[in-house]
Amino acid sequence: MIKIGNKPVLLFVLLISGIANQLLLAQDVSVQATLTETNIFEGESVQLDIAISGTSLNSLERPEIPSISGLRYLPNRTISGSNYTYVNGKPSLTQSYGFQFIAQSPGSYTVPSIKVTVNGKEFATKPIAFKVLDPKTIDNGNAERAPDIYVRLEPTTQNPVVGQQVVADIVLYFKSEVEVSNYNTVPGWKAEGFWKEELNNPSQARTTSVIINGIRYKRARLLQYALFPTKAGELTLSPYSLTVRIRNSRRTARDPFNFSFGQENKELKTLPVTLTVGRPPAIENAEYIGAVGDFEIKRTIKPSSAYVGESVEIITEITGSGNLPLLNKPEYDFPESLELYNPQENTSITRDNRLIAGSKTFTDIIIARNDGTYSIPEKRIATFNPDKNSYEYFTLSEINFRADIDPNATVTSLEDMRLDIDPVTGLAQWKKKSDTPLTERNSIWVMLFTPFLLFIGAYGYKNYYDKLNNDTGFARSTKAKDKAMEILDNAKTTEDIKEGYHKIQKALAQFIADKLNLPIAGVSGQSLITEIQKKGADKSVITEAKRIFDKCETIAYAPNISQEGLEDDVEKTKQLIKDLGKVL
Repeated sequence: MIKIGNKPVLLFVLLISGIANQLLLAQDVSVQATLTETNIFEGESVQLDIAISGTSLNSLERPEIPSISGLRYLPNRTISGSNYTYVNGKPSLTQSYGFQFIAQSPGSYTVPSIKVTVNGKEFATKPIAFKVLDPKTIDNGNAERAPDIYVRLEPTTQNPVVGQQVVADIVLYFKSEVEVSNYNTVPGWKAEGFWKEELNNPSQARTTSVIINGIRYKRARLLQYALFPTKAGELTLSPYSLTVRIRNSRRTARDPFNFSFGQENKELKTLPVTLTVGRPPAIENAEYIGAVGDFEIKRTIKPSSAYVGESVEIITEITGSGNLPLLNKPEYDFPESLELYNPQENTSITRDNRLIAGSKTFTDIIIARNDGTYSIPEKRIATFNPDKNSYEYFTLSEINFRADIDPNATVTSLEDMRLDIDPVTGLAQWKKKSDTPLTERNSIWVMLFTPFLLFIGAYGYKNYYDKLNNDTGFARSTKAKDKAMEILDNAKTTEDIKEGYHKIQKALAQFIADKLNLPIAGVSGQSLITEIQKKGADKSVITEAKRIFDKCETIAYAPNISQEGLEDDVEKTKQLIKDLGKVL
């Protein structure tokens, strides 16, 4: 047992502990003052709220309200309340006070700092600026003519650039005598010229108070969309329609029997909004992949070494916020001796905090047909940051990898292909000697020429097989139709219209590129049309190819088509591929 014989030391330790405890309690306390309205008409009531929060409020004195210029204090209408919560393993107690005032003479004023004593320590709130407005400035005629409720479409900017995210808010405005119980949107709103993504919306709209043309309205943001302009020029957002169920207290007062219970459905529609969309400035010595926002780009290889014939992945990952769904794949200079396959694409998106954010990954699949060291040059990529109004540049380092011959691979030799044939023995059957000469017997000629024909067939098949494995262009051309038909069969069964047309475009573009031995990545539909024109394709075939490419490129922005229409276009694309196969 430890004995403490020095009492002054014990008292000193207790004193220090008490002071430290008081300091810790003071650090956990926060005091905040808010005014329910900062633009108040003369004669209107307003409430000053003071909230005191902390993990422990052992000693708390009610705030003393000083004289506030522009407001008259109503001492008999003060309210108070407390709330206890338990967050992240820590208790939190909030004590609140509400002080009522009446606005006096018009002018600009400030609620001064208010002192509050908590746990023996003094705290002070921040000053609050407010205005008292003269009711005489209101045109009563305009106030009577002003609508009780209306809806607006409010974009965050009127002058974006192509690809820049524009948040479009659907905002409801209504007067204080109007009560809104619920709302329903009218489906089918189209944003022509924009890629549209609906952002996550709160389950319950939060209202604030605003003054518009001298009239006080409540403002509630109902929905929010992320819009990405896909072309420059003046683009108009069409009206947005919704139905609200409201109750108007003034009309209820005029209905003594209240047959309608004061409830009514009202159809509202926003006015069209026109945006002027510009283009990002010109760029030099870099590739612009259409990225507008705040992004990071990195490139990796997996694996860094492989055997001949094994696949290697070049992974390009783009992360950040902005027009992720519209990003293009960077184009790399691959050595000609590498065999390229269709790149893969994967997108992960979140729609929180009024942002489209996440990541987009492009995977180039390559195969080395010969051993050796291969190099993929460095690449400089540019993205446009609208907040900084400038480009940001990323240099992707050079990638090198080694391809070796697999020492454990099985090599097939002519000796392995030798057929061991044993002679057949058994009973002999005697036949009468024929008088027909050997040269006139068909069976003799068949026996003589059969080995020769088999040799020619085997030699031709071997050449075909070798060419199929060693000549990339020949292999692509040979397998082009089967690959395209397989993609189209998948497109026909998909339930996602956009994905179906993406596969139609992929099948047609890959077929033409494979038949002409063109790189599939980065080749536009227009360049493929030019190539089939050079091959002398019929005008009707070229026209149909243009129609399918154009429809696939625009269907994502206005997918107004049924599943039957998708299936019909799949069949037309199959026929187009058959027609193109005759000339390519």
